[in-house]
Amino acid sequence: MNMEKITYHDIKNTFPEEKKTVEAIYGRIIPVRKLSYIVTIPFLKLNVSAFQVSILSILCSVLAAVFIASPNRFLTIIGVILVPIWHLLDCVDGNIARYKKTSSFYGEAVDAISGYYMYAFLPIALGIASYNVDSSYFGLDKHTFLILGGLASISNLLMRLIHQKYAFVSQKQEQKTGMHIDKGDEQYHLTGFHKFRKMVGVELGPVGAPMFVLWIAPFFDLYYLLTIYYFLFFTSSLIVVTIYYLKKCNMVDRQ
Repeated sequence: MNMEKITYHDIKNTFPEEKKTVEAIYGRIIPVRKLSYIVTIPFLKLNVSAFQVSILSILCSVLAAVFIASPNRFLTIIGVILVPIWHLLDCVDGNIARYKKTSSFYGEAVDAISGYYMYAFLPIALGIASYNVDSSYFGLDKHTFLILGGLASISNLLMRLIHQKYAFVSQKQEQKTGMHIDKGDEQYHLTGFHKFRKMVGVELGPVGAPMFVLWIAPFFDLYYLLTIYYFLFFTSSLIVVTIYYLKKCNMVDRQ
């Protein structure tokens, strides 16, 4: 296909139908995916690779967290704006990979790393932003929000680490025995616990409903609300994931 004649529909037609079922409410209301098709065109014309866009999105996530944690209100607003820009770039790298037919498992890993950076830094940045406001909410001392933000970030990463470790061990077991242990975990064809986990993560995670609150947070000092929310969301998710995979490991060992 001629790179001089790249169109919106050329890029849109590369998007797999099954991925449309995992779009968060934020993405359904705000046309992030459609905007990404438009933004992808100049990147393609400049011959920017999917890998380079992923690196750009990682940088964007780090700057977003640093600026949100800044005591300067203007920088905080810039940081909040960078979060949806990161989300947009997170779509663009996939668009480029599919259009150029350079999609790979390692490309998916790079894309995931970009997301991990945002999920790791955003909660603690919000905790610092809550501390910077220098107010007491729900009777909680401002230092408490630093702890809640840190625990939210740790819980999120630990939850993902547990999931990835179980997936790695299951893959090794499958290669050794030929038996697929965890049913219902096929990508885009999830069932049971995996479908529920994916649905909750998409709708209630950082690029889901909380994004609407983040947009107005700098103007109404709502960082504390997001910090408490992410603390409750990620710690409860960690508990559920830990119990589920411990039970699965114990059940498989007994077979």
